[in-house]
Parts: sequence; C-alpha cells; structure tokens
Amino acid sequence: MNSEIPALAYNINFEAASFFFISILYFYLRKKYYNSSPINNTFRRLVFFQMTAIFFDVAASVTISFMNVVPLWINMTLNTLYFASSSLYYYTLHLFFLSFGVKKKVGVPLLFFSRVVLVCFATLLVANIPTGIFFAFQNGTYVHGKFYSLCVIIPVIFLVECSGTFLIIKERVSSQIFAVLLAMLALSVGGPALQYYYFPNVLLTNFFSLISLNLCLFALVSPDYSELTKKRAELDELQKHLEAKAEIESEKIHKRDKQKEMLSGQIIEALAATIDAADLNRSGHSQNVAEYSRKIAYMMSLPKSEVQKIYYSAVLHDIGIIGVSEDVTGKQGKFTQEEFEELKRHSEIGERILSKITEMPEIAANVRSHHERFDGKGYPDGLAGKDIPLCARIIAVADAFDAMTHERSYKNAMTAEAAKKELLAKAGSQFDPNVVAAAVEVL
Repeated sequence: MNSEIPALAYNINFEAASFFFISILYFYLRKKYYNSSPINNTFRRLVFFQMTAIFFDVAASVTISFMNVVPLWINMTLNTLYFASSSLYYYTLHLFFLSFGVKKKVGVPLLFFSRVVLVCFATLLVANIPTGIFFAFQNGTYVHGKFYSLCVIIPVIFLVECSGTFLIIKERVSSQIFAVLLAMLALSVGGPALQYYYFPNVLLTNFFSLISLNLCLFALVSPDYSELTKKRAELDELQKHLEAKAEIESEKIHKRDKQKEMLSGQIIEALAATIDAADLNRSGHSQNVAEYSRKIAYMMSLPKSEVQKIYYSAVLHDIGIIGVSEDVTGKQGKFTQEEFEELKRHSEIGERILSKITEMPEIAANVRSHHERFDGKGYPDGLAGKDIPLCARIIAVADAFDAMTHERSYKNAMTAEAAKKELLAKAGSQFDPNVVAAAVEVL
C-alpha cells in the first residue's frame, strides 16, 4: 500500500491541475461552439462528466485525509458519485462516437442495452453505501468489495461498444478526425488498463484527464471540426430565419384565406337574401335552411370542412328560383300542375348556375338533388337512398322543417313539435332516417 501513496498523490495533483484547465476550455467551447449540433451537444456532455468525475475524486481524496473530522459516509458518497460520473463519461464517449452520423445504423437496441447497464450499475452503487459491495473502509484502509470488478467491467462494456461504432464510422470521417478518434479510443482502452494493473487501489482517473484534454484541443485546433461547427451554426441561423419567414408568410396566407372565406360567405348570403326578397313566401328561408343544415351536420359529427360546404349549399339551394317565371314564384295560393312542373325546374337551373364555382363542385350537385326523396320518388333524377348526396339529404330535411314551421299564402304554420312528428312519420320514405334522427335532436 505504501508504494501506492506517491501514485495516489500524483493522481490527485494531476487531477486538480487538469480540472482547472479543462474548466477553462469547457466554458470557452460553450461560448465558441454554441450551436446545437449532435456532435457539439454530446461533446459538451462528455467534458462535463469528465469534470464531474475529477471533482468528486479530488473531493474524496481530500476527505480521506481528514477522516478524524469528516464523517465516513461523506467519503463513501463522494466515491459513489465518482464511480457514477466515470461510468457516465464512458457511456457519453460512446454517444460521442455515434454522433458522427451512425445512430440509425447502430440502432435503438444497442442504446437501450447501454442505458439498462447504466441504470443497473447506478442502483448497485447506491446499494454500496450501506453494504460495501464495491468498496469500503476497514480500520481506515480502503478495501475492495466482492463486486469491485464491475467498476471496471461496466466501462469496458461501453468501450467495446465504442470500438464497434468506431469501425462503422471510419469510412465517414476525414483522416484527421479518424486519427484523433483512434487516439481517444486507444487512450480510453490502454490507459485505465495500465493504471489498474500497476496501481489497483488508485481510482482510474489519470487517463480520463488526458482524454479530455485531447478532446478539448481537438475541438479547438481542428480546421475540419471548426469548419463543421461554423457551417452548422450558419445552417441553424438560416433555418431559424427561414422558419420565421415561413411563419410570417403562412400567417399572411391564413389571413388572406380567412378574408376570402368571409367575403365569399357574405356574397353568398347577400345573394340568398336577394332571392328570398323576390318572393314574399320565402322571407329568410334560405338563411334558416342553412342554419338548420349546419346544426344537423354538427349533430351527425361531420368534419368542419364538410359542414361549411353543407352550409353554403343550403344557403344557395333555391338559387334556381331566379330562372323561374315571376308569375309562378309570385303566385299567392296553390300551384296548378303545370306551374308546379315549372317550379320543379329550379333545382336543375340552380345546378347550371353553380357549376361555375369550380372550387367547390359539390355545391352544384347538392343543389340539384335537394328535392330527391329517400324512396326514389323525388326529382329531378329519381335518386334513392345513399345515391343521394348526404348534403342534399340534410338540406331536404332542413328545407321541409322550415317550410312547415312558417306560414305561406296557401297554408298555416305548424309548431316545431308538430313539424318534428311529420319528419319522423316520413323518415324512410321521403327523408333519410339518420338525418331525421339528428334533426329532431337539434331543431
């Protein structure tokens, strides 16, 4: 044990000095290479865990020198944290190799295995404090527990993974980066092995410091890496600029679409009001049918975009009236058979008018079919059942409900309840039963 005291003193002095130097490099790197590339992020974590491991090792060595005043549990805790941070360092070293673009190729299972190993080791480290399964102090002397070899095996597992990853990435990196990564791997494997062989009771940190210094200097002086980080920083800035510009343009387009939609709606509603104003029997009819149709569509859980089309179709469902003789549309009282046949033409006329709206061709088809019957006895095409567009089936129910609940020159108005009973009575014959069921719930 006495032969190891100089080695221990050397180890601690070296660590204390390197900790100060690495700290300066670490914060310099964070300022110089601030962009969030996978390589940069993993590198920062790698150096951070190295700094953490050195700190806890130095702290543990200082406290062991003052065992008469420092409680033993503090030293045990510091040693435990040292082993944990050292393992995290080796785990992050593997992630650093993966960050050179082979994460997808290596795959999730290997990373999952590494994380499981890390969690299990951390759990055992916590268990070491009361049990001493890894290390303990007996009569003031540091001794190994029966599972101490795991403290070496766990880093070795990560080093084996690093070696395998290195073989995959060697074709993807420049010769300069390849040489530096090879040196890192050699130091990581050879350094701790030599130290463990010659000084088995000295914690394995001598070569950690060398590796970290090597990494820091590599990041600072490598033209390849400096250029890479510079380009990635420029790309990040460009991406942020493009995203901000795209967001502004998207907002403008959204605003224009809303204005266009609002204008289209106002034009359609104004046109419907003009049609209704020409017929005393129809005051507010088109708008009423549109509102009823929208309620029914929502009750049937139709998509919002579909509901909007149904609303527009319902507002314009009687636009073909403008092509019917004023003698017919303005007549007070019941129609003759001949007048009724002329009135029936309004659905076909409406389709011809609305066929010019190429953005929503469904509107024309819906207007043509809003007088079809579920049993096939409607007009103009005698469609039946689900051959009739759903929108037209909804408008048919809304149209009938409004007609029944409003007074006409040739009939009195029904109550809403009476109108609903009439709809139910004709469900399956004149109207779609599913539409009627929704209508009686919301009208």
